[in-house]
Amino acid sequence: LSLYFEDGHDDLDDGFDDYAADCDGIRITAFLDAGQDNLTPLGRLEKYAFSENTFNQIVARGLLDVLREFSDNENDFISVMETIARMSEDGPTVRSELMEQVPNIAMFLHESRPNFPAAFSRYLVPIVVRYLTDPNNQVRKTSQAALLVLLEQGLISKADMETKVCPVLLELTEPSSDDDYKIEAV
Repeated sequence: LSLYFEDGHDDLDDGFDDYAADCDGIRITAFLDAGQDNLTPLGRLEKYAFSENTFNQIVARGLLDVLREFSDNENDFISVMETIARMSEDGPTVRSELMEQVPNIAMFLHESRPNFPAAFSRYLVPIVVRYLTDPNNQVRKTSQAALLVLLEQGLISKADMETKVCPVLLELTEPSSDDDYKIEAV
């Protein structure tokens, strides 16, 4: 499964080690490519998703492609969704990138998964809601943008709005809340 191809660098050995996070015009080989090690494709996903290297945001950027590859197998699909949930605890750059991917992931799940509402509600809605109160401004802003897209597309259920989203927004508008949070919540 190849996630990103730009230019023609063929000298990568185990995925990402040769490049910095801000490189432009490089080829990032898929961290799921066979032959890198003795891990399964999902094992490689987890290896790179939770490594200390700077390419975790590239892993976040490639999650939609990973879901496309593994969405036919229920166990693999759940493993990928659980990886997304664990990645949501990563640093602000990864959290922000993950939030940018949520609307695309939600649209894919909506179009291809019969159990979309349950999977979306269980794995992705809690991340979006949690990020509305994230200490990092960029993460909060991307979460707000993602929430608006999800609402515009009709992807969040009324029950999730009432039980998960609205309580957080109401809490953010309370008099004791930080002024920036109040403005963002409104």
